[in-house]
Amino acid sequence: MPTVLHNKKTRACQARPRSRCARRNDEAGFTIIEVLIAAVVLVVGVMSLFALLDDSVKAAGATRARETATSLARGIVEDAHTISYAQLSPTAVESQLQAMTGLADASGASGWQIVRNGVTYTVTASECSIDDPKDGYGVHDTTFCADSSTAYSGVGTLDNQPADLKRVTVEVKWTAKGRTPVVRQVATFTAAGEATGLSVSNLQLVSPSPAVPTPTAPVVEGAYTELAFNVTAPSSATRVEWSVDGSRQSTAATLEPKSETLWRFSWPISGLSDGAYQITAQAVNATGVVGPPLSITVTLIRGAPVAPKGIVAGYNTVYVKNEPTVVVELEWQANSERNVLGYRVYKPLASAPFKELTCPSSLSELSLSRSCIDFKPPEATAKNLTYEIAALYRKSTGAPRYELSETVSEGPPGSVTVIGGKPLPEGPNAPPKLEAKKNADGSVTLTWEAPKSGPAVSFYRVYRGSKNYTSRFAITGSASATTFTDTEASTTHEYWVTAVGEHLTESAFTGPVTG
Repeated sequence: MPTVLHNKKTRACQARPRSRCARRNDEAGFTIIEVLIAAVVLVVGVMSLFALLDDSVKAAGATRARETATSLARGIVEDAHTISYAQLSPTAVESQLQAMTGLADASGASGWQIVRNGVTYTVTASECSIDDPKDGYGVHDTTFCADSSTAYSGVGTLDNQPADLKRVTVEVKWTAKGRTPVVRQVATFTAAGEATGLSVSNLQLVSPSPAVPTPTAPVVEGAYTELAFNVTAPSSATRVEWSVDGSRQSTAATLEPKSETLWRFSWPISGLSDGAYQITAQAVNATGVVGPPLSITVTLIRGAPVAPKGIVAGYNTVYVKNEPTVVVELEWQANSERNVLGYRVYKPLASAPFKELTCPSSLSELSLSRSCIDFKPPEATAKNLTYEIAALYRKSTGAPRYELSETVSEGPPGSVTVIGGKPLPEGPNAPPKLEAKKNADGSVTLTWEAPKSGPAVSFYRVYRGSKNYTSRFAITGSASATTFTDTEASTTHEYWVTAVGEHLTESAFTGPVTG
C-alpha cells in the first residue's frame, strides 16, 4: 500500500510544472546519515579541542614551575650577597641562607626543601674559594673550587691570602612527570673593598698529647671528656671564634699568658657519639670583621656503637618471581653514632655455630640498610627464633699510630624473637577499596580505605608494576595515612596496596588499579 501511494504522488508531481516539484524536493532537509556524520565531525573536533587545552594547561604548569625555580635560585643568590665575605664558608653557607626570611627548611626530610606555588623544591647551596693568579698562588685546602686546582708549588711568590674570590652555587630541583629538572645559578663574590679579616694558622689539638697521627688530623682514643686546641692569630685580633661542624660555640677562646698571638679553646666531648668532627677557628679584628676559617678534622674512637634499637620482625609471605614465599622480615632504627659503617643481621641455627649471616650477603659487604629479608628462615616451630643485629665500625689500631683499623668490627648486638607457631600469625585485613587518579602534572594519586576490622595496621605498603617484593614502591609511614602520590609516573603503571601489621606481616593485596 505505501508503494502505491508513493507512485501516485510521483506521477502527480510529474504532471505539475517542473519548478514546483523542484522546490518541494529542495525543502526535503537532511537525511539521518548526514546528521550522524555531522555529529561525529563535531565530537571529534571538540575532543581535539579539549586535548589541545589539556596539553596547554600541562605546558603552562611546567613553565610556571621552571619560572618559579629560576626566581627562587636567583633570589637565594641575591640573599647570599648579604652575607659577609669573610663569613662565606662551605660548612655554613646553607645554614646562613636557611636562617633568612622565607628560606627556612619546609620539611623534616633530609635536604633543604622550599615550597612555592604548591611545588616542593629541593635546594642545595655550596661555596668554594678561587685563587686569582695575579698575586701568585697560595696553599689550597678542600675549601677551594675543583677548577681552581693550581696551587703554590714552591716556585714564585707565595700568596698568603689565596682565597681571592668566592663562588656560591645554588641548585633548585623539583619533580615533574617522573623527571627531575634542575635550575642552577652561580655567582662569584669579591671582597669589593670589604676588609677580608685576619687569618689564623696552626690550628691543632694539644690535649690530650701526643696527638696522633698528627695534631692537625688527630684520632682520639680513650675516656676523655674534653679536648684542648691551640690556634695562632695576628696580634691585632681581639678574639678568636670557633665552631664544630659549622655550629659556632659559646665558650670563648682565651689568649695564652705571655703571648700576643697564641689562643686556646676547649671542646667538651662528653655525651657525643664517636666519629669525625670538623673544628674551625676564625680571628676577629677590632672592627668586628671575622676572618677566613681554618679547619681540621678530629676523629673520636672511644668505644663500640650501642646495640641497634626499635627492632621489629615477623613471618610474612612475599612474592618472589610471582611465587608466594614464606620469609622473615626485619626492620630497625638507625644508630645515632656517626662512625657506624653498616649493619649485620644473623639468623638462628639449631646447631653450632648457632647463628648465620643473613644480611648483607657477605662479610666483605657494608650496608647501611635498616631492613632485611630472610628468604630461608627457620621453621616456624623451631625452638630458637631469635635474630641478632649488630652495628659495624672501625676500632683504633692503638699505639703507636692510633689510626683507624682497616678491619671492620661489630658492636654489641640487639636481638628480637620472631613469633612463630602453626598456623602463622595473620596480618591485618586488606584495604577494602583502592582508587587511582591521574593528575594534571602527570603524577598519580592513590587513595584507599582503611580496614574496618581485624588486627591493627601499622602502615601501608604500595607496590608498582607487580606484586613481587622487588616492586615495593613506597610506604605511608602510619596507619592513618591512606593516600600516596606517585610523582614519578611518567608512564602508565599498575598499583597494589597492602596493610602491614606491627610484626611486618602483610594483608592480602588490594588492586590492581591503573594510573
